[in-house]
Amino acid sequence: MVKAVTHRHRVTQLALAVCTAASLSGCASQFDPGTTLAQLPVSELPPEPAVPMPKVALPALIDSYEKALAANRDPRTRRQIQLRLADLEMERLEQQQADNPAMAVAYNNAVRHYEELLQTSADDDYLAYRLARARALDGNTGGSLQALETIVETAPDSPFIAEALFRRGEAAFGRKQYRAAERDFAAVLAQGDTPFARNARYMLGWSQFKDARYQDAGETFLVLMDDLLAEGQVQKRSLEELQQGERRLADDTLRVLALGFNYLGGAGAIESFSPETGPRSYQHLLYRGLGDWYAESERYRDGAQTFLTYVERYPQSAEAPNMHVRAVEILQQGNFPSEVVPAKRDFIVRYGIRSQYWQAADDQQRGELTAHLKPWLEELARFDHARAQALAKEAHVARNNLRVAEKALRESREAFLAAASLYGEFIETFPTDGKAPELTFLMAESLSEAGQYALAFNAYRRVAWEFAEETGSAPPQASEAGYAAILTAGQVHKRQKNPEQASLWLDRKIETSLRFADTWPQDQRALAVQLDAAHNLFEQYRHQETIAAAEKAAAWQPPPDAAQRRSILMLLGHSYFEIDDFAAAENAYTQLLSGMASTDPEYVNTRDRLQSSIYKQAELILSQVHLTSDSMEFIAPTEQAIALLLRVRQSGRSTIAATAQYDAITQLVRLQRWPAAQAELTDFRQHYPNHKLTPSLAAKAVAIYQGMDMPEAAADELMALASSDPSAEVRRTSLYLAAEQFEQAGNNTKAIDAYRQYTRQWREPALQNLEAQYQLVSLYAKAGNQSERNLWLKSLSGNRVSEPRGRYLAAFAQSELAEQSYARFERLSLTLPLKQSLKNKKQAMETTVADYKKVLDFGIAEFTTAANFRLAEVYRQLSRDLIDSQRPNGLSPLELEQYEILLEEQAFPFEEKAIELHEANIQRTADGVYDQWVKNSFSSLENLLPARYRKPESTLEWSEEAY
Repeated sequence: MVKAVTHRHRVTQLALAVCTAASLSGCASQFDPGTTLAQLPVSELPPEPAVPMPKVALPALIDSYEKALAANRDPRTRRQIQLRLADLEMERLEQQQADNPAMAVAYNNAVRHYEELLQTSADDDYLAYRLARARALDGNTGGSLQALETIVETAPDSPFIAEALFRRGEAAFGRKQYRAAERDFAAVLAQGDTPFARNARYMLGWSQFKDARYQDAGETFLVLMDDLLAEGQVQKRSLEELQQGERRLADDTLRVLALGFNYLGGAGAIESFSPETGPRSYQHLLYRGLGDWYAESERYRDGAQTFLTYVERYPQSAEAPNMHVRAVEILQQGNFPSEVVPAKRDFIVRYGIRSQYWQAADDQQRGELTAHLKPWLEELARFDHARAQALAKEAHVARNNLRVAEKALRESREAFLAAASLYGEFIETFPTDGKAPELTFLMAESLSEAGQYALAFNAYRRVAWEFAEETGSAPPQASEAGYAAILTAGQVHKRQKNPEQASLWLDRKIETSLRFADTWPQDQRALAVQLDAAHNLFEQYRHQETIAAAEKAAAWQPPPDAAQRRSILMLLGHSYFEIDDFAAAENAYTQLLSGMASTDPEYVNTRDRLQSSIYKQAELILSQVHLTSDSMEFIAPTEQAIALLLRVRQSGRSTIAATAQYDAITQLVRLQRWPAAQAELTDFRQHYPNHKLTPSLAAKAVAIYQGMDMPEAAADELMALASSDPSAEVRRTSLYLAAEQFEQAGNNTKAIDAYRQYTRQWREPALQNLEAQYQLVSLYAKAGNQSERNLWLKSLSGNRVSEPRGRYLAAFAQSELAEQSYARFERLSLTLPLKQSLKNKKQAMETTVADYKKVLDFGIAEFTTAANFRLAEVYRQLSRDLIDSQRPNGLSPLELEQYEILLEEQAFPFEEKAIELHEANIQRTADGVYDQWVKNSFSSLENLLPARYRKPESTLEWSEEAY
């Protein structure tokens, strides 16, 4: 029974023998396992079933055991009592020490008790362990280690072997015997999962580290960290989840790992410890430990670079942003502003709202990111903006040095773009932030300076109006942004090469200008903006909108100045003119002209516009007048139009006034107001002798003189034009008209002279020349001058003009000449001697036939039937003349009869030929031709073939009774 109790007591003591690590010389450890067994903390046994036990004080309990020892003579029982007394004494002394921490307590009684017991049981590992503890508490470190050595040498399977090895390793470590210490700590670990395993691994790592075996030490420490953080398990542990002692151990391990990484080359060495399966879940702690150690050592660049190395290697990790932030903090701590800015910029690129990291992050992660994005975005944007402005100023100062200026300008533009991008990212990330309007305005300014006018325009417009629409309150920069939006839209419009895009941007400028003027009417720039919009509207032919904008400007308060009023009137005049409201345009131009001096550069143009407005009113009236033969309603509006046309010249004699007066003359002629037309025509010639319309007045003069029954006067005027007008066409036309007027006046001599002059002087147009020849044929016929008439007939018949009229006149002339040949043929009689007269007759016939065949060659129906009729009549006439020819004298009746038979035989073929030609002529009725000459052929056939062609008409009668 006593032996069982002793065994249970030993197991209990083993469970309580958990120590903490020692504070070692030269070691940065925060672990404190105690220097001796005496310093081991006392632990409580696991809870046992609650059994009511009377509480006995230690002195009384000791006294009870001492009495039992004195009364008991059994060696085994006495030994058990002695062991219990030694433990109770040890407990009493420890309690005394706990109650009086400042008092030195001597453990020599407990040591004596254990030593006495060991004299009879040298191989009792429990007694050796208790003795080691008592000696340690009594300050006898060497004796304590000696007792532990006994356990190691005599009881390798002792439950106390792990602590014994651990304490021996500690001692070796304290003596700087690192290989020996390493061997003992490794032996502790070989014991398996003991309370000393974790501390032994820690001390093993330190032993390797102190022995300058940094790679081995790193591996050992990392195994320890794996254990602390449950790296090999599904459910990992974080540093925050560790208990206080574990946390101190982990922190110290990370620190010594940092030292080792430093000796192995820095951050680059960390990855060499990663297992084949990939980096550890706490990989960031390794980088952080090294980076912080560098920072503590004032190696700021190395520290920052360590954190950034992690960021480069694990850009998408959850820890990357905080690691990046720590790098920035270290650079700031080391006062490296030139490196802080790029680091912050890189942070924004990696984790900003436009990054892949942001897109994959959850709301919590994004919230953490914004804590740094918000200040850094604004800071960097303002930094780039200021730099861009400085570079722009530098470029201006160095403008005489082209190379330097160009470089500064290029860098300035790049900086403005960078600033704009950062401003934009701030706004995109924090759209409802109070600084959003200000930074949007600065973004617009940066974009504008960089030449990105289209993007700047949108940003300016957002500041000007959209923030106010969203929040109900306009930002302080609103009006400036609105005005800048106008200027920016104008810049884009000017630079656009594509017409459609240019028009689109002009629309945007107009819309923005009008909106600015409506939003801030009291702004000193508002009226100018309104007027500029009106001008732009006019450029786009948006005349109704131009009028609305200009009239609004006219009513502005305070009123427009003189220059602005002039601009308004100009816009109104032009716009009303373009929409055909010419009366309103006249009113605007009249006001505008009244305020101008005649020397004003715009005076003439404005006067012309005024005159055009009046002229257009008349033109509009005339376009609506419909002249008909049975209505005189056109007279009144035409007279109104004439009054407007003549009013044009009131503001000055000009080209427009001349045109208006010319049109007035035309309308006066139209109304047959001959005296008024003649007076205006005379006035026109007086004021515009060299006007391009002046020569054309000849035709109107002719009409006027005709209307006044003065054709010869018209002809005389036209003859003057024909000889003096610089225009060849006017001279030609005038000459022909003069000939016509002379003919109309009955002065045929002057008419013939004019037509003859025309035919010689104007070969072209050829038809007109032929018409003049035709008129000469007619006039010479009237004058009875057949020889001259025949000359012009021959000229007409031989013309080569291919137009129908040319061929018609040629056919006409040839027909006239053929008629003369026919007349000569017809006049010749067959007289004795018949042979000679018949020869002459046949020659005349051949000439006539040839002339009529020429007529037929033209193929003009009007002359073809006549020619066919005449040809038939030629043969008929010859046949008849033969029959009717003179008979020779002295013929007997028989001879006379035979002579007449002979004549008939000669005449018969000619009569047959005549019948054939007449019948061919009447066949044209089948083609719908039935003119006088066809009728004449029918008449001739009635005489030639009366049996066939002279039949009385019969009338078919019927009765209507049946109906």
